Amino acid sequence: MMTETPERWPDLVLVNGPSSAGKTTLCRALQAAIPSPYLVVGFDDFILMSAPRYYRGADTGRQAEHDAFTALGVEMVTTSAPGAPPAVVARFGPVFRRLVQSMAPAVRALVDGGNPVIFDHVLHDRAMYESFCRSTAGLAVFAIGVTCPLGILEARERARGDRVVGRARGLADIVHTFCEYDVTVDTGAMGTEACVAIILEALAARAHGK
Repeated sequence: MMTETPERWPDLVLVNGPSSAGKTTLCRALQAAIPSPYLVVGFDDFILMSAPRYYRGADTGRQAEHDAFTALGVEMVTTSAPGAPPAVVARFGPVFRRLVQSMAPAVRALVDGGNPVIFDHVLHDRAMYESFCRSTAGLAVFAIGVTCPLGILEARERARGDRVVGRARGLADIVHTFCEYDVTVDTGAMGTEACVAIILEALAARAHGK
């Protein structure tokens, strides 16, 4: 734990990483450790605002059925070859594309209202990254990349049961290709407390210009 408070905490802390990397647990632990009133806002918080018919089956181990509503919302598409370990990507229809493009502007509105935010995000594609960049222009942003070995991600994915198996593999090679980070933590190699300590040290160094 830090013994001194940085001169200025960032307006927005971006926490980006693949599904099942432990981002939500990390964000809540970081929120508890920072002596400023950060809100935690997550990608899933926005998804759960929508009617479940638009993501039906995407919150289980396998999205077995597609219909007119999931076509408007989100459908999980397998991209791996037959016999290969499953890799699944999210195909957003117009209802969910509007939703994901509204996430960063909504977070910006919270910050503009005087609320610093830890944004628990999953950058699926360049359009989402560009929306984030436009929405956060002029803010003090601190970016955290959350990594984890694929084998651990997939084991967590199978154990939790609320993610389509293959999502972690489908995102692992995509989610970190868009932005640079102030600090990166590996949740497979370190526990939450150790990750938070590394992040706090990097925040302090940045605040003091080191």
